[in-house]
Amino acid sequence: MKEKKIEETIEKTGEGLGKRNRLTDRAEFKLGLTIFIAGALLIIFYQIVAHYTGFKSGLLNLGRIISPFIYGFVMAYLLSPVYNLIVKKLYPLLKKGEKITNKTALTLSRVVASIVAVMLLVGVVGGMVALVVPQLFDSVSRISETLPSAFNRFVAWVEKYTANMGNQDLAAQIEEAVDSLRENVVRWVQDIILPGVGTLVQRVSTSVMLTLRRMMNMLLGLVACVYFLNGKEKFRAQIHKTSIALTSPKTSKELEELVTFTNKTFGGFINGKLIDSLIIGIICFIVMTIFGWPYAILVSTIIGVTNIVPFFGPFIGAIPSALIIATVDPWMAFWFLIMIVILQQLDGNVIGPAILGQSTGLSSFWVMFSIVVFGGLFGFAGMLLGVPVFAIIYYYFSKIIDKKLEKRGMDVLTFDYEDYNKYEINKKDLTK
Repeated sequence: MKEKKIEETIEKTGEGLGKRNRLTDRAEFKLGLTIFIAGALLIIFYQIVAHYTGFKSGLLNLGRIISPFIYGFVMAYLLSPVYNLIVKKLYPLLKKGEKITNKTALTLSRVVASIVAVMLLVGVVGGMVALVVPQLFDSVSRISETLPSAFNRFVAWVEKYTANMGNQDLAAQIEEAVDSLRENVVRWVQDIILPGVGTLVQRVSTSVMLTLRRMMNMLLGLVACVYFLNGKEKFRAQIHKTSIALTSPKTSKELEELVTFTNKTFGGFINGKLIDSLIIGIICFIVMTIFGWPYAILVSTIIGVTNIVPFFGPFIGAIPSALIIATVDPWMAFWFLIMIVILQQLDGNVIGPAILGQSTGLSSFWVMFSIVVFGGLFGFAGMLLGVPVFAIIYYYFSKIIDKKLEKRGMDVLTFDYEDYNKYEINKKDLTK
């Protein structure tokens, strides 16, 4: 009897272990465990970076060291469409020559494509600097010249307005506030600006050294850019080779799909946004030239560059641009802001969708959400890259959810789960 009970206990224990093993083999368990481990590692890494200054300074130092390669990768990524197009068009032409082998034709195509891509980058950056910097200095000097008189005109306007109202107490309070502001400005100049003149030479020398270091990093980045452009096929093959060697065929295929989709999302969004911003800058320049508004090149450049940031970009660029125009004529600045609102509507409803299409697959709400969250975490870079990053996360999360629903034989369309009964609307009518 005892032996029989022992055998029954062993059988029950084996069944329990078998069920437990089947549970651990389920994809859901593996996915949840992976997410848990990844989240825990991210939290630990954040705590280390946030609370250990030595580790944080080490990361910053590492970032400064490899910054030329980061610059080079970014430049190569942006120039890759131009480079690929030139190689694609030039290689068949060179291959027709009887004395040129296919390998030589490819090499010559890459050399020409590299030269054209680098010249294009240098030409664009140099042209923007040559056009913008003089107007920037002009606007700064004009602001410094016109600011005192503009301030006095504002004070006179306030005094005249309050005098017409007949409210002498309010006029006295405003005059007192203006005098206090004027005294504070004078005190600020005397106590802060003038004593700091002694350290001006040191600050200038430090700024010059930092500028030279960044210029050197940019030159090294330009060299790295050429290497990235000409070696991207080899780099990709090496990564693919390593993935096949270290992971299973299924995992390797999934990683390759992830990289391909990420590249497609980032490339489509960034390149499309650059073209869109260029068009917006040109339209802004044409409108400002037609109406004779000042600083057309400077302001159009600001509007075009800030337009790269989705949703908030036009408004970020409109505020400093309006202040620059207001130094010449406040009414021009007012009409300029109206033009920016119209231009933003044109971009958001016509130009942007025509160029970008559905490159991200995100609704307007999620675009705003990703910009605010990633911008708050990572600053301007987060505002710029937050949309494609969140689009990738959103896509794969939706893909996992759809697979779960398909296994259960349920609908995967979100519209099928929407409820309009509170409006007394038949949902089927919305599909007609």
